[in-house]
Amino acid sequence: MTRILYTVATDKNGNLIKANDAEKGNDFFCPICNEELILRKSGNTGKGTKRPHFAHHSLTPNCTPETALHYSFKKLLADKLQRHISTQTPLQFSWLCEFCGVVHEGNLLKKIKSVKVEHNLTVCQPDIALFGEDGKVVAVIEVVVTHKPEENVIEYYHDKNIILIQINLTSDDDIDNLENKISRPDRVTTCYNPKCMKCGHYQQKKIMTIIDGPCWKCDNTMKIATISSSTGGLVDGYSNNLRPSAFTHEEINFAKSKGVILKSQYSKTTHDKYIANSCTKCGAFAGDFYLFTQYIAPASYGDLPSESFDIGYLCEYCNGDFSENEEDNDY
Repeated sequence: MTRILYTVATDKNGNLIKANDAEKGNDFFCPICNEELILRKSGNTGKGTKRPHFAHHSLTPNCTPETALHYSFKKLLADKLQRHISTQTPLQFSWLCEFCGVVHEGNLLKKIKSVKVEHNLTVCQPDIALFGEDGKVVAVIEVVVTHKPEENVIEYYHDKNIILIQINLTSDDDIDNLENKISRPDRVTTCYNPKCMKCGHYQQKKIMTIIDGPCWKCDNTMKIATISSSTGGLVDGYSNNLRPSAFTHEEINFAKSKGVILKSQYSKTTHDKYIANSCTKCGAFAGDFYLFTQYIAPASYGDLPSESFDIGYLCEYCNGDFSENEEDNDY
């Protein structure tokens, strides 16, 4: 971590001011302990030159650059959010979803009517609380410099359906990068995918991939249909859900509409019949045992051409499949 300096102070009117914008000869005070600060700003640049910052005449207990960074970023961010709300200006942001593994994006303030710093929620006081039309807290922003939110606090947000937006700071340079930090937060505990009606977890997009692979018997090109989730993992690990033998009637019809031949075939390996990808020329089929090694893996490496289609949603926690349960999770 880069050494953190005091790069924000308050002026005599209590307004926050950055060291880059400050001019010598004015009075500056620490936003944490209110003691007078000295502006260190040489005007020089280059290797070995310290960036503009403020310094105490003498440090006071419990006042650290990390504390000042946390306070200053939080206050500047809250002011920015309130300006966007007042002018009805959208604030676009995006994040890598921890639930479905894809990048979501949207307007952070779509349903937000006001913000408040350190609003008391009894169990905790989030750095910034975001309120909806009904006056309830919709989301919170936690600014992390040294301490992440405690597990009991995260559980409280989850139980109250409050979205946690976490922004991690590593340098006082993050003050100048505030726009980028809020547009790409480090964590957002919501997903645009619907929740499973059975277990309540967010579902993943169900993806059918059609692979053009060679028939093992006649070498004719045959189309192979498989299903995976948007997280990139196989559905239910390496289980029957991946294979045509477990496709629903609708999934079988969709695969057939893409040129896949699915037939009931007898396997000498399993001594059983099941629905399998079949060759149009010779009738041979791609058995479950070789489906991954001969088709799915090569296609994932780009060795076989393939095309993917979103065909609904599935739950990797309980195998629930409730594609119709779509919610408006946008802000």
